[in-house]
Amino acid sequence: MEFSDNPDLDVVADSGTTTITDLGVTLSSETRSQSLSLELGAQLVGDFGRSSSDDFETENVRAIFSYAREGANSGFDFSASYTETTLDDSIFLSGGTLIIDTGAVDATRLSMGVELGREGPFGVELDALYFDRNYRNTSDPDLNDTETIEVDAIAHFRINPAYSVRARAGISREDENDVDSSERETHYVGLGLEGETAGGLTYFGDIIYDSTETTTSAPSMITEDGIGIELGLTQARVNGSIGLDVSSRIDESGRRSSASVNRAFDFPEGALSFSLGVVDQEGDDSLRVIGALDYTRELAQGDLTASLVQDAATDSGTPYLNTTLALNFRQEINAVSSWEAGLEFAESNQLGGTDDDTRGVATVAYNRSLTEDWSMRTGLEHIRTTETGLPDRSSNTVFFNIQRDITFGF
Repeated sequence: MEFSDNPDLDVVADSGTTTITDLGVTLSSETRSQSLSLELGAQLVGDFGRSSSDDFETENVRAIFSYAREGANSGFDFSASYTETTLDDSIFLSGGTLIIDTGAVDATRLSMGVELGREGPFGVELDALYFDRNYRNTSDPDLNDTETIEVDAIAHFRINPAYSVRARAGISREDENDVDSSERETHYVGLGLEGETAGGLTYFGDIIYDSTETTTSAPSMITEDGIGIELGLTQARVNGSIGLDVSSRIDESGRRSSASVNRAFDFPEGALSFSLGVVDQEGDDSLRVIGALDYTRELAQGDLTASLVQDAATDSGTPYLNTTLALNFRQEINAVSSWEAGLEFAESNQLGGTDDDTRGVATVAYNRSLTEDWSMRTGLEHIRTTETGLPDRSSNTVFFNIQRDITFGF
């Protein structure tokens, strides 16, 4: 149960009470060579006290199936899922830009993979994907319905146990229901190598050529060719690893290059990893700094996690610089209860433009195990968003959750 003074983050606040009943069932089976899983679930959501009439709705419906089989020198996996997800002022990245929106999205996904010759001198990987995504009741023009089909193949030629050459090829087709009813078909081929030295140095290198044909309802066709190079080195250390990644791509939009170094440390009570690099995009007068930081520490009666990521969109079109920050702290009170606090922040800045969006979330919660099967969680949440062209919006929410898990075998 939740009470919020502005649950939909409207410009004109409209307070109300929300009840959420989440029901789900999972069936799983696992043997030495194969595994199967089926998950079904949905939420029954009730809204009360707002200006609109009180009602109940079924939201966040999910049906997920997966199957995998492992052989001595081969593997097979298949998965299928259908989800209906409510976007409660959700944040996600689309084409390198930060999107903040409400509404709902329906998604259907089918995937299959086959691997042959896993340990032999010659191996093949085949992957196929179908993905269909439909948005409902959203306002952002960048959220378009899409249908995607992808087929990829990789052939591995193992020269020796520590060195191999690979060739890859693939095709993808995307139909986007935008203003131009765009259809994109991409073909790519590539060559690469990977290996490891006796001193613990792993390396890889790939060169990929791709061609994309975009057809619109005008009608018109645009063909874009590009070639890219990716290189990576990772050296194992006693307490972690150190690495270097370099990539460059040239196409009709210009040249885009990036380079970054990364370091990971393993400690008895936690772990620390960070990366720092730059992105150079043709047409942008400045080098853009990118980086990431992840820290985890196990405390005597709790844990602390922190992460910071700044990344620049290097795809064609308008460049953006995206920043995300997350801090979480959990402290045990006794054997059956604990409290936690969290802070999340996301920002998207248009490079050389004025399209800037931010969102921050602060949460404080209390957790308690009522019995062996029942648990409770209650707390407060504050959300604040800013979007270009709109007034700042915020909400304050009090929530109370109770949960029971039932597990049995047969």
